[in-house]
Amino acid sequence: MLSPIHYRLLGQTVALALHAGNSVVMFKSMLNQELLRDHKIRDMVSLQSRYLTVWNIAFQLFYFGLAFACDFTTVTGRESLIPKSVRHFRQRFYAAVVFPVAVLIFVIFWPIFIYDRELLFPAFIDKIFSFESNLVMHFCILPAAVWELAFLQRPVPKSHKINFGIITLINIVYNALVVHTYLQRGLFPYPILYMIFGTIFYPILVGIVYVAGLGIYLYQWKLTTFFWGQEKKKSKPKRK
Repeated sequence: MLSPIHYRLLGQTVALALHAGNSVVMFKSMLNQELLRDHKIRDMVSLQSRYLTVWNIAFQLFYFGLAFACDFTTVTGRESLIPKSVRHFRQRFYAAVVFPVAVLIFVIFWPIFIYDRELLFPAFIDKIFSFESNLVMHFCILPAAVWELAFLQRPVPKSHKINFGIITLINIVYNALVVHTYLQRGLFPYPILYMIFGTIFYPILVGIVYVAGLGIYLYQWKLTTFFWGQEKKKSKPKRK
């Protein structure tokens, strides 16, 4: 009978294959000189490192690669090859980065894409990225993250300060990079930002996304408890 670790390995393998294969396909498309004659596509390609989706792909490739190494060495009886500190980092990275970012992208992207895709993912992008690539980047990221959560038993942390700090740091670095790019080059990765930058709606949007990220982070522990149950804390014996 398969144990949770075997299901994790299956999910990790599928996620790595999807992201790696899709990344190769997209990279080849971005080298197409005929497509690059379109200035919109040229600008979009030059802004790849400014898309949160691209950050998320990097996060998931890194995490699932590390998680596969941790779990594979465990099932093959070579657990000592990977230090406990690395295994602990694996769980923290998942909790503070992988799950919150994947869910955040999913819940923001699809409602806006359905309402008016030109605000986030303009139609001209279809010339270079296929619908299948779009699904891998913006849809498959959620099942991959939830699958890992469902089969990864973790204790609920006593304090969330460090994880909150990591989420805050990512938020600051990403938004600083986006604003810096606009001030230097006059380009934003998402069309909606041209409409609201310089107005009160820009900081409001940044604040909403940040708070949503924190909320998603906290919600994962409810899901973890749902799948695995809540460990009861042992009460300390009273001193006489």
